[in-house]
Amino acid sequence: MYPRYKLSAWLLCATVLTSVPAFAEQETKIESQPPVAIQAPAASTGFTLKQAIAKALIQSPRLKAFGSGVAAAKGAQSQAGAWANPQIGVQAENVSGSGSYKGFNSAEVNYGVTQQFLIGGKLSAQKDIAGKDVEIASFDEQSAALDIIRDVATAFADVVSAEENVRLATEQKALAEDVLKSVSIRVGAAAAPLVQKSRAEVERSTATIALDKASRERDITRKRLAALMGEESFTLPLDTTGFYAIREQKLADNEKKLKNNPDLVRLESGLEQSQARLDLEKANAIPDPSVSVGIRDFRDSGDQAFMIGVSLPIPVFNANRGNIERARNEVTRTELDNRQFALNTSAELTRAQEQMQNAYMQAETLRTEILPSADKAFRLSREGYAVGRFPYLEVLDAQRSLFVVKQQQIDAIRVFHTARAQVERLTAAHLSDITANGSIAEIEETGEPHVE
Repeated sequence: MYPRYKLSAWLLCATVLTSVPAFAEQETKIESQPPVAIQAPAASTGFTLKQAIAKALIQSPRLKAFGSGVAAAKGAQSQAGAWANPQIGVQAENVSGSGSYKGFNSAEVNYGVTQQFLIGGKLSAQKDIAGKDVEIASFDEQSAALDIIRDVATAFADVVSAEENVRLATEQKALAEDVLKSVSIRVGAAAAPLVQKSRAEVERSTATIALDKASRERDITRKRLAALMGEESFTLPLDTTGFYAIREQKLADNEKKLKNNPDLVRLESGLEQSQARLDLEKANAIPDPSVSVGIRDFRDSGDQAFMIGVSLPIPVFNANRGNIERARNEVTRTELDNRQFALNTSAELTRAQEQMQNAYMQAETLRTEILPSADKAFRLSREGYAVGRFPYLEVLDAQRSLFVVKQQQIDAIRVFHTARAQVERLTAAHLSDITANGSIAEIEETGEPHVE
């Protein structure tokens, strides 16, 4: 059974070739259209995807913000190991009384220092929590960098696609004007009714509107790409070589590569942090003693003596049971959330892979089967119309079909690149390319990320 696109191509050709008798000699000379440009030229110069990714990783305000988050977590980690500050106190007794205690001569002055000691593993739990914060912040920074690579790859494909649509719309407008000239010649020679010229003029106007729309969409996509690179605008020409150079991807090991995804790796750190918070709440149920050491100065005799004291809260009204129960349920919730997130990520990988494969098959079918057939059908219809064997509607339908197929090809390739970027993001394909300072190493000689 033929694929849908293959059947469409054969039906299109059959409709055109069987609707009239064999062609006669042309009465009006019309140059045949050149073969359809299915791919961009093999050699292309311009701003590459690799350069766009590198610039985004260096200039992106979003990535810099995540870097500040890591630094903030490290600051909190260093603070988590700090002891409570000691308290110094001065206390005077037997002052400003009556009789022998009048004035300050009989005063007893106490000078002391009080220090609270955290027991029950509180300090260790606080350090563990802060340490996991640093790990989570680092994983978030890696995820942000991978997000930027994915978003730039997607935006780059969108810009190239928009540029190709502008080129296609320009070609369509030029072709509509060429057809209008041909129709005008036939109408002027009374070989075709005037209504055909009106239809050709409408088609030219439609092509002009389509070109204007394509140009606006190109400007929108360029603005988005510029924003991802941390710039106000972007006007450089793009390298389109990588856009058309698509190939079928190997997907067998991608499920295993999910374990490299920092979003999934951070789940374990989040769970360990929840467990550390539970340990801290359990430790908070144990009172922390405070030890005081000081000197008492007897002003009336000039003698001095040491003072030592210990204070310990009695956990009668507050045993921290509510916080312990809350922390315990937070651990359970984290475990369940992690499980669901892993399942969702696996499902998203499957969806992206299927979308990428479908887009590849569609683009290849369009390139190898449908597009050549549509191009041939259009050229034959023009030649047949020139000698009066085809009505103008056949030419118009063939022209529209040709450009619809071209647009479908461009869109299929764009979808392929978008889905591939998502697969690479989920499998952390470029994690090793990201260094600690947010720069990017060599990706590939083609300047384009890929899935192994």
